Amino acid sequence: MAEAQKRLVREYETIYLLKADTPDDQVEEIKERLRAMVSRESGKVIRFTNQGKRKTAFPVAKNQKALFMHCLYVGSPGLVTEFERNLKMIDQVTKFQSVKLADGVDFEARAVEQDVKVQPAEEEARPHAERPEFGERPEEPFEAPVEGEE
Repeated sequence: MAEAQKRLVREYETIYLLKADTPDDQVEEIKERLRAMVSRESGKVIRFTNQGKRKTAFPVAKNQKALFMHCLYVGSPGLVTEFERNLKMIDQVTKFQSVKLADGVDFEARAVEQDVKVQPAEEEARPHAERPEFGERPEEPFEAPVEGEE
């Protein structure tokens, strides 16, 4: 009976894109603003990951590149709504998406981790797969099977 009641919460992740020209000090300011908001809503930020400036699959806010940020946090169900509301108010944020990762996570057992900054691989340094260009044919000609042979 001496066992304390565990506070069970949900674990979420949000990936948001910042404009590519956002300075580092403003990126830190946005992270601290979001961290303070999560604390105010009785949640806990586990980790922020700065994934660096990357090319997007399609133009986002008329830009081909964006700064990708990932936030992992735990809290009550209403926390995601407040997190996304705050992202909408920040002019540098161009796109975001939140996902629930787990239900019934022990709030106290989930430890806070150090923020991570990942250096993206240079696009020019990556070798492209060896493949023929559009319209080129392989060196061996295609031979159709002759009738009667198998």
